[in-house]
Amino acid sequence: MNLAEKLCRGRVRPVLICLLYGCACLQFVRFYVRSAVFYLDLPSYLAGSERLPFQERILPVFLMRQIFHSATIMRLLAHQQGVVDREHIPFYVLSLAGAFATAILTQMLYASVSPRRTLSLLVFPILLFCMLWTYVLHVEANFSYPYDLLSLAFFTAGLYCIHRKLYLPLLFVMLAGTLNRETTLFLVGIYLIDSASGEVEPGRDSREETRWLAGRGLSLRRIEWVRAGVLFAVWLAVKATVAYHFRHNDNSENFVRFLYNADRFKVRLLPALLNICGYLLPVVLLYWSRIRPLRFGNYILILAMWVPIMLYTGVLLETRIYGELCSWTAIALTLLVEEKVAGSSMLPEGRPETTHNLPYQPAQIF
Repeated sequence: MNLAEKLCRGRVRPVLICLLYGCACLQFVRFYVRSAVFYLDLPSYLAGSERLPFQERILPVFLMRQIFHSATIMRLLAHQQGVVDREHIPFYVLSLAGAFATAILTQMLYASVSPRRTLSLLVFPILLFCMLWTYVLHVEANFSYPYDLLSLAFFTAGLYCIHRKLYLPLLFVMLAGTLNRETTLFLVGIYLIDSASGEVEPGRDSREETRWLAGRGLSLRRIEWVRAGVLFAVWLAVKATVAYHFRHNDNSENFVRFLYNADRFKVRLLPALLNICGYLLPVVLLYWSRIRPLRFGNYILILAMWVPIMLYTGVLLETRIYGELCSWTAIALTLLVEEKVAGSSMLPEGRPETTHNLPYQPAQIF
């Protein structure tokens, strides 16, 4: 057995794959930081005098100040020619941390959700594709912000906590994540959806819920209203405190954007408007009813809340406003592929195909 064969066996192979994916993540962040336009005035943002609503997302302010004051980090990255200029080193570090955290949390969430776990190697490439198109590949409004990839990491952590029923860690995610960006509000909605989700009960006479809700395993009677209320109270307390503290900042960009967004529904802008999670979220929505488990698939019902709020406060051409859904989309698409592969391995009669009388095993691609 030669050296190459030894390296591809046992525990060495997963380590090599992690290193390879780590390099891909690093390359993405370097491209993201260098190619997208940093929208904020960094000195004003660090001083607390930037425009609203950007200044209210204050967690990166504390983190970036620490990085600027770290002689070790600044000296290390300042000598990496061509990576990033000195002013944006903290932005680079935060984006790198957010991307790596998102990758790890997405794999953890997939392992928790998938009943088969046969396509774990596919999750990160799909996630990377979603992030690349969502945050970088734009013609219009190709802007970057210091809290974006951190927000994706917090949101993925929230999804993991919700799916695993980890309530206390979820409270911490709500607290820290809301200091970073207020889109943690959608985690409250997903928590409501998750607590309402259960197994489908065939033949149940549903008088309180519609037939559609029952078909998705949803029941309003299962919702944990008190715990959801506590999550919302945490979000509201952080949001109100920060808003009050920065109430005197420039408010010129903090306005209702219904008419602004309506003016952007033009044929030439349609490709940009459809670039949601790298055009993959629309694909997943077309096959949404096939996502299993149902409880995880139901999370996308949050779009009924997400879209109107983003029409109100976001800029639709900046598809990063849906960026937090990249991890969910990557896992959902992987689950759909798993179902397809498993289905193609069955005989028409519904019996598993066997080879040499061996028991059926879930199909493996990698």
